Amino acid sequence: MLFKEKFKTVLLKTRALRLRQWMLPQAVAIIAYHSVTTDWKKQSDYINRGITTDADKFNEQMRILRNEYNPVTLDEIAEWIRGTKLLPARSVAVTFDDGFADNYYIAAPIMERYDIRGTIYLTVDAVQRGELPWFCRTAFLFQQAAARKIVLLDSETKRTWNLGNPDENREAFIYYNYPCAKLTGEELRNYIEKLETWFNFRLDRNDISGMMTFEQARELRQRGHNIGNHTLSHCNLAHISQELLCQEIAGADEILKRELGEPVEHFSYPHPCLNPQWNDATVAETEKLNYKTVTLTSFGVVTQRSLPLLLPRIMISNQDNKEFRWKLETALAGIQT
Repeated sequence: MLFKEKFKTVLLKTRALRLRQWMLPQAVAIIAYHSVTTDWKKQSDYINRGITTDADKFNEQMRILRNEYNPVTLDEIAEWIRGTKLLPARSVAVTFDDGFADNYYIAAPIMERYDIRGTIYLTVDAVQRGELPWFCRTAFLFQQAAARKIVLLDSETKRTWNLGNPDENREAFIYYNYPCAKLTGEELRNYIEKLETWFNFRLDRNDISGMMTFEQARELRQRGHNIGNHTLSHCNLAHISQELLCQEIAGADEILKRELGEPVEHFSYPHPCLNPQWNDATVAETEKLNYKTVTLTSFGVVTQRSLPLLLPRIMISNQDNKEFRWKLETALAGIQT
């Protein structure tokens, strides 16, 4: 481990990775965040630490982007792929999945401090209802169940789960989350409410900051940020019917268009669980809606040969400065670490 860290430090200091970048066809990076917080412990029961970035680290990452890279927008990347715009080397776009309120209160002001504008994809039904997406509600159930050492009886399968046992808790968490990825709308809400009834407690939305509002989203657009579509229900689109697929993408698009007063031009695939996260039908639906870009959770950088409706990203969370640089430098150099 010590050798690996020294090796990383040497490569970053000597800029050997930058030399490799210059030898390859130009690539740009799209980095993806979820939640940015000043108090991760307060929300750790319902927003997974793996998708949470501390505000001070996010500030440092944005400072590095401004000083060592070239921040761009998804609109500019779309033009670059079409060949109608040149981008500087080491261009990076910033995106956020889900639409947590902290994107408005914490992340956006930090980005603006460094003259960076991002794209925030909204989970539309969660925003409309002012409640966290289903995966936050199930996370809360299983986190609390672990702490309370609950033994859960599934009244349908008659299986008993010892949720105080970490391995069994994890197995149960996956078991009960997989159906959620295939459900939408009322069916999904009923399923989550059934689980909450079994557990005999639920996440109180009055105790949390929750989701961004449409009013805040409109303001962010005025401040130069993009607002994108992240479906209605945050399901896995490759695992639902064609009818539901249309509702999840086009239905969410129509609501966003009405609430924002402008067309929505960017889309991000949810990937709560299950693979794949897209298929030919989902691509056709995004093409029908004339999105400029569609982003995935798949790792990679974007080149001018990339398909604008299937753009890879680099997932970022709570990395320190060196790890953040390492992730970007290796990705732009065509290396997956």
